[in-house]
Amino acid sequence: MNDSQARRSADHGVVVVAVRTAAQTSKTFWTWFESHHVDSLAVLGVTLWLTYRIVEWALDFPYDMETKLSGTDKAAIIAAVMTPYGLMQAALFKFYVDLKGKSNGAAPPPVLPVPASSA
Repeated sequence: MNDSQARRSADHGVVVVAVRTAAQTSKTFWTWFESHHVDSLAVLGVTLWLTYRIVEWALDFPYDMETKLSGTDKAAIIAAVMTPYGLMQAALFKFYVDLKGKSNGAAPPPVLPVPASSA
């Protein structure tokens, strides 16, 4: 070890201590963040909030319209908005459940056998 490296390893200045503390705190935070799946919980929370907002909109939409759309047209518009969101919501919930299943060591759910068709 040369003289410069020896000085750095023995340095206990305020800046060095602050940087080392910040690095350790950051490492601890990100370990906690990953072990508690905060990101997947945030995605789940946003998905549930958006579900509430879309259902609220769908319930108010037919009454807030000042146009002369028929009931079928209004239903088609609601379905056009809610169907893609429902598919996205199902995918996000499946992702969340799969992630939680992997994190706690649980076995995947059993696959039910499909009965043979009697043709």
